[in-house]
Amino acid sequence: MSSVVVDILKELVFRNRDRRANPVLDGPMRPNSALEECPVLSTAIAEPDDIAVAMDGSVYVTAGRGVHRFNGADFSNPTVVAEFDGPATGIAAHPAGGVAVCVAGQGIALIGGPDEGRMLGIEGQGGLKCPTALVVGPEGDIYVCDGSRDNTPDRWAYDLMQKRRSGRVLRIGAGGQVDVIADGLGYPNGICVALDGSSLIVSEAWTHDLLRLPMGPAGARPRPVPVQQNLPGYPARIVPCGTGYCLAMFALRTQLVDFVLTEDSYRRKMIERIEPAFWIAPALRSEGHYLEPVQGGGLKKHGSLKAWAPPRSYGLVVFLDDELEPESSLHSRVGGTCHGITGVATDGHQVFVASKGNGKIMQVTARLTQ
Repeated sequence: MSSVVVDILKELVFRNRDRRANPVLDGPMRPNSALEECPVLSTAIAEPDDIAVAMDGSVYVTAGRGVHRFNGADFSNPTVVAEFDGPATGIAAHPAGGVAVCVAGQGIALIGGPDEGRMLGIEGQGGLKCPTALVVGPEGDIYVCDGSRDNTPDRWAYDLMQKRRSGRVLRIGAGGQVDVIADGLGYPNGICVALDGSSLIVSEAWTHDLLRLPMGPAGARPRPVPVQQNLPGYPARIVPCGTGYCLAMFALRTQLVDFVLTEDSYRRKMIERIEPAFWIAPALRSEGHYLEPVQGGGLKKHGSLKAWAPPRSYGLVVFLDDELEPESSLHSRVGGTCHGITGVATDGHQVFVASKGNGKIMQVTARLTQ
């Protein structure tokens, strides 16, 4: 039987299957344990979500419903500088000073700058239910990723398993005007101004893509252009770094999860009958509970768990070149202690990441491809 006929039959039988196979980790993405060797700067904050370095060098971290600030270079004694009624998620430095923070269900809070305490409420455009990341553009506009219009940030696993595609990118003008510049996205989870200064780079978690979104005038709806597709993990925040970019991935893809996403009946029953902690879905960390799903390769043999076992959770930081092609990567494999990397920031010299899965703030350095 010819390959053409086989492909046609597969399309008829497996209509819902993603045409893009789970890529092999090789070349610049070759697995290693480099993330385990990076210095841990702080473990004082439980489940740090995102991180930003303000213009004055202060480091801010979001966690839960609060924002923490490290004043010293030694990352000791973080201070809670703000608390909100909703989850504090994405955070970014503001060129006027301080930081801007995403607050789910409320809007964008300004902290530490000339507009200290101001909340940019998002009342129009359906509100801001699931903000995940933001960046301040060169003209002072704030660009925000609204991951989903169906689920809140803590229900991200529901959004994936329900196969939602309701994410958006919003522009908040200096006068408070809110425009939707892209929608229908699969959980946009990171955003930064591109090195060219005229476009945005957006990470789309559920499609495993990086998109380029031109910055146009108010009211414009530019078309997102995929610039990196079929990534091996679920991308989170991204920042410019030197002559390229640094990308955090909060989990690694597995063939089992990709398969479950094609089985609609099974997936619906799993959502209805099983607790989310035990779904066949990505996780920020493994609790080691006996009810967690385990693939055959993840079973302990002779008392040890192989590093190349299918991961329940994983840690991955990727350094990209100016064309958004991977140059090197740092991994925390199965059994590691630096999983669920959700946030990344740089002060121009150093790169910091937040391991939400294991409650760590770490400093990372690009490595040469093995």
